[in-house]
Amino acid sequence: MNESATPSPEEIPQPLAVHFPARRQHPTGVFQYIVKYTWMFIRGFWPILAGAAVSDNIRAYGEWISLAVLVISCLSAVFQYWKFTFQITEDALVIRRGVLERERITIAFERIQVVNLEQSIWQRAFGVMSVKVDTAGTAGAEVEIAALKVEDAKALKVVLSSGRLQVESDHEGLDSMAHGEQLISLSWSRLFKIGLTQNHLRNALIAFGSIIALAEPLEGLMTGWLSNVPSYTWVVLKFLWVLMIPLIAIGVVVVGMLVSLIGAVLRYYNLQVRAQSEGLELSGGLFKKFEFKIPLHKVQMLEGSSSVLQRVVGFETFRIHQARAQTDDAQGAVSLAIPGLESDHANRLNAMLFPPFAGESEVIRPHKLMLIRMLVFRAAVVVPVLIWGETWMQLAAFVWGVWLAVAGVNQYRGVELMTSEEQLCMRTGWLRQKHLRTELRKAQRVVLTESWLMRRRGLAHARVYTAAGPVVVRFIPKKTAMQLRDLVLYQAESTNRPWM
Repeated sequence: MNESATPSPEEIPQPLAVHFPARRQHPTGVFQYIVKYTWMFIRGFWPILAGAAVSDNIRAYGEWISLAVLVISCLSAVFQYWKFTFQITEDALVIRRGVLERERITIAFERIQVVNLEQSIWQRAFGVMSVKVDTAGTAGAEVEIAALKVEDAKALKVVLSSGRLQVESDHEGLDSMAHGEQLISLSWSRLFKIGLTQNHLRNALIAFGSIIALAEPLEGLMTGWLSNVPSYTWVVLKFLWVLMIPLIAIGVVVVGMLVSLIGAVLRYYNLQVRAQSEGLELSGGLFKKFEFKIPLHKVQMLEGSSSVLQRVVGFETFRIHQARAQTDDAQGAVSLAIPGLESDHANRLNAMLFPPFAGESEVIRPHKLMLIRMLVFRAAVVVPVLIWGETWMQLAAFVWGVWLAVAGVNQYRGVELMTSEEQLCMRTGWLRQKHLRTELRKAQRVVLTESWLMRRRGLAHARVYTAAGPVVVRFIPKKTAMQLRDLVLYQAESTNRPWM
């Protein structure tokens, strides 16, 4: 892995001035607001627009409607740009925005989770970037500065990520902050592997649906062309259609692979992960470049996942989770994906984010009641078909039932929770395996639940809630669950190290 050359102090983006007055964005931000508001209008009123498309009376005014939408979007974008200002104080980022309803947002540096820089193709042409700021209490980006000059955007990222208005000016500190040690670099061969191990079926279905949607307007042309084909050729075409089914299936797979490869290159091109004194920095992207900076102590959870294809080529995908909004367990997560990590890179990433398992460790596995429950619920779906279905349905249900039973047994065997004095690691899955790793001191609460049957068996579910979401282990002995609860709460109460 090649080491980057040491830059001169002049090449490193300097932080913004100490006395930083309120200022507006770059004027090109108006274009981004126009696209944003136009898309919001289309997404919000697409049922009405779809109905209008089939109405001849309304379709006749389509040009005027489009012009009205464009004018409204442009006016909204100009007002939004003019009323949006941002300012840096000694300990916070202050945003003032809103046209009809003015809003002032003050974001303390210590509450900032991720500062994300993005640069699309049109932004690259004007030399600007957008800045997104994620905090622990919001679902996604709390504020977005649509357009700043590249040097101003990078300087702002340094200030917001470091949590102070001024940073050390010595050459060694600036060099470490700007570059640091390179942990991961995705080469073309790894990008090719990532594309080959994506969900090809999903991508193929999306491509097939797009082709069908484009073919519908050409239906008249195709009908006219086929009407000139002699009648005897239809018999040959029907025979060839049966022979072409395997070729069509292969073509669908090939299309899915091509879509996956193109998507991997566009998203992860030149992906670099560097370890710095203040955290991890990720950068990459082809048409839309991105830069993330993550303080190490704000990483709440590390999630690794791998499919069968990924395990064959020898790597897995990691996702770094930070604090998220608590409105919904499935939404608002602040997470960054790092694909295509081989074992050496995965070990380096684990070692940097979490201390190694030290001292005695314990492996907790669920009770067999979990397997019995899984098999009973799956049998309840298959057995009625086996009893009352037709012969072909019974055969299909039997094969499906065998598959569900095998999958249930292997999924049960793949569940385990490994704990130590400082952290825990939860492993789940069979064909697609996943493991979650977090430190006990970052837990927020522990909840034990049990049903009537579980109480009779002395079992309980344990949920360890973190700022990035829960870690759940089901059907474990109640005594073990209580010991896990006491250990987690002790570590959370006894630590005084920062974690948010």
